[in-house]
Amino acid sequence: MPSDVRPGGYDLTVRAEYRAPDRPGSGVLRVERPVRVFVPEPGVTYVSDLPFTSERNGWGPVERDMSNGERDPADGGPLTPAGTVYDKGLGTHAAGEVVVGLDGEYRRLAAVVGVDDEVGAKGTVVFQVLGDGRTLLTTGVLGGAGPAFPVDVDGTGVRQLTLRVLDGGDGVDSDHADWADARLVP
Repeated sequence: MPSDVRPGGYDLTVRAEYRAPDRPGSGVLRVERPVRVFVPEPGVTYVSDLPFTSERNGWGPVERDMSNGERDPADGGPLTPAGTVYDKGLGTHAAGEVVVGLDGEYRRLAAVVGVDDEVGAKGTVVFQVLGDGRTLLTTGVLGGAGPAFPVDVDGTGVRQLTLRVLDGGDGVDSDHADWADARLVP
């Protein structure tokens, strides 16, 4: 039974018991562990699962399904904007961008964007979504202490999608920007 339902997945507790069949009365070994099970939404493609046409990042590499870490690949933590953990998405840093080819196959981009909790109240960024070079969305300045921002953009006919993160106007220190649950709907 799910103990906590979050976007895209379930937190479960797994209990196992083992009794040695050849040693009656030897007791029972019991183990209990928390596990996270990701269940993708049917028909949805996650941006983090697509090949990048190009990418650049203000600090370290763009991370798939984890926050922006330091200089090495796969050194980020969980994507956690505004206190919610997400299984899928991109961890980026200002000034950076990711470009993916869509070939006009999707009608909508949805995501939750914000500064990752790992930097506390630091960091300010602006998120932009471009379709074929045309600006489809620009957020206001989002900060580490503020709420996340839901993104829902019409991408009908877009062949090339660009997800861009800009500095919020105070330098790029701690500008860890999450494109949490970034998904495309056909």
